[in-house]
Amino acid sequence: MKTAKTNTKPYTRHAASHKAEALKLTERVGVPEAARQLGLHESQLTAPTDGQPA
Repeated sequence: MKTAKTNTKPYTRHAASHKAEALKLTERVGVPEAARQLGLHESQLTAPTDGQPA
């Protein structure tokens, strides 16, 4: 029997202004570099189906 993880991090909700700033950064430096600078995965900055900024 498997046991459930107990040390998971809660999701962080950011304000709309934070998302807008992140998208501006992706336009300036590209998705990979913006993800590195923000400490995020690239998939968190792109739409799920087309790879374009969300």
